[in-house]
Amino acid sequence: MEAPLTLRRPANWQDFETLCKKLWGEIWNCPETKKNGRTGQEQQGVDVYGIPFGEDRYYGVQCKGKDEYTHKQFTKAEIIEEIEKAQKFQPALKKLYFATTAVKDAGIEEFIRTKNLENITKGLFEIHIFAWEDIVDLIDENRQTHDWYVKSQNFKSNKNVKITFQDGLTELVLNPKYKKTITNYKQKIVPELPYGDPLNFFYRQQQNLYATPLILSAPSYVTKVNFSYCKLYFQVHNIGLDPIEEFKLFFNFEGEVVDLKDTNIEHNRLSIIAPFISDVTLWRDNMSGKVNPKRTILVGDDSFSSDDFFIKTAPKEYEILVNWKLVSKDLKDDGTLKIVVKPDFEIMHDDVLVEDPLKANKIVEGDFEDVIIDED
Repeated sequence: MEAPLTLRRPANWQDFETLCKKLWGEIWNCPETKKNGRTGQEQQGVDVYGIPFGEDRYYGVQCKGKDEYTHKQFTKAEIIEEIEKAQKFQPALKKLYFATTAVKDAGIEEFIRTKNLENITKGLFEIHIFAWEDIVDLIDENRQTHDWYVKSQNFKSNKNVKITFQDGLTELVLNPKYKKTITNYKQKIVPELPYGDPLNFFYRQQQNLYATPLILSAPSYVTKVNFSYCKLYFQVHNIGLDPIEEFKLFFNFEGEVVDLKDTNIEHNRLSIIAPFISDVTLWRDNMSGKVNPKRTILVGDDSFSSDDFFIKTAPKEYEILVNWKLVSKDLKDDGTLKIVVKPDFEIMHDDVLVEDPLKANKIVEGDFEDVIIDED
């Protein structure tokens, strides 16, 4: 992922606090990261707090909007004041970060390093500072915050791409169809032979058999559609400024995939199929594939849609992750899409008469089968 040409500072201090909450929540891998209290309340030098993953103590962030808002720099007096306030935060902090929209200042950074060692010597929390240039680096290193902030600020980088399923979806719900037969075996009542002589009975049965005319059916031209396979295709959206050239999209599935095919239509031997070369190559041995577009250039604000292909999932409700990687002349990017599988089940019941009493009065539930329907 390439960094944007420039990242504007948030428009106000409230937006800056929101950015810090989002950013450090991702850095800490802590979805419980929160803003401290509400506007006007005493915050003990902490605007955002949370417990990073794997830690057992709180970390805090003090957000200081500077420069573009007040045209001022962060001062040593402010730092000392906020450190003293943060000592009252309960439970006690392990680390305190100063996040500021001010530009980097070597003198302030040296002062922070000194105060950090003083606090550590006293057994208090560590102290660190991130100026706006540092925060931009952190935004670029944390994808979720980057994508959220770029979208919220309506930025465009020189080269940027978005990969989706059909209709621009990043999460797709599939409804494959499956059927199951439940067979109820019942006792068959065998009547007595209608003729006293068994040989005479079988003779008459043979006569009836040969009397039945033989009907020859015409060859079938029916096309069958397998609705247990669901359609997929990818869309590549150029959301940057420059063209994306000579791009290819590789993908693989993380989760149970039964099969991949170019089509869900099953033709009989007499069908005439027009030749078609898909831009999607499927590797069924490891359930992955590649999109090799016929178009070699995708200009800004334009989109490309791959040819359709079909996926067969297991007959159950679950999720599949689709990992993708785009490579091109000047851009590489990767990401993940999600498939939510919610099958439609058709349950059929069948009564079977059996003469053997040992096989009667049993209910047998069959396996799930594909739903294949003749197409007119």
